[in-house]
Amino acid sequence: MKKLILMLAFAGLFASAYTQTLMVNEVPAVVKKAFARSHTKIDTVQWSKSGDFYKVSYDVNKKDMSSTYTSTGKLKETESEISTAALPTSVLKYINETYPDDVVKQAKKVISAAGKLVYMVKIKGMDLTFNSDGKLIK
Repeated sequence: MKKLILMLAFAGLFASAYTQTLMVNEVPAVVKKAFARSHTKIDTVQWSKSGDFYKVSYDVNKKDMSSTYTSTGKLKETESEISTAALPTSVLKYINETYPDDVVKQAKKVISAAGKLVYMVKIKGMDLTFNSDGKLIK
């Protein structure tokens, strides 16, 4: 299970380097419909493509969010921006002990379609990934 989560995190980081911004008419209808079904009140979005996946970025309550779909409209994962204070205590403890002079630049909660949760933290030019228990996995 840890390997799967780690692979998803690496895939997300690797794929983000090869992201192509899309016009809404370039996104398959099945993907747009899948997003619209679960996000009926979101009307301002930005679509991009990473490899075979379609990513839609949007805001909810002034927080950055994104959802990633397959070309058949199946949800792969959802990312949401979170505050540093929303990270598990064990994540904060690890960061404070390992990088005492640095601050978290960005924190995200990533939930796979299967319900697996990981936390991604950007600090000191690095991306750290923690499991749902707050243990470092990358």
